[in-house]
Amino acid sequence: MASKFYNNIGDFHIGSIIKSYIDRNKISKAALARKVGRTDSAVIQLQKRASLQLGIVMELSHALKHNFFADIAAQMPETYTTDAPVDTTDKEKIAQLEQEIIILKAEKAVLLLR
Repeated sequence: MASKFYNNIGDFHIGSIIKSYIDRNKISKAALARKVGRTDSAVIQLQKRASLQLGIVMELSHALKHNFFADIAAQMPETYTTDAPVDTTDKEKIAQLEQEIIILKAEKAVLLLR
């Protein structure tokens, strides 16, 4: 899967991911800097860096209430494994609704025979 944030597998530019989010959501760099206890110029420098320490990414995620780790994970090839729990609620809901359709069709057929 091609991405504008990296060239080679594993070569993510986390600064670009963060900058894109900040620009897209029109977040004030000064306000963000105050929230994370950094200077405006430090926040701008973070956006230019290809890699950041996980602690900084976590700090920005909490400050912005946005999961940058999920953004990175979404760009990884689907063939990669993970230990993260899989959300199956949609699949379960679809299966339940399909079962209800079967029951409703059977009930309809019975009513039409009367």
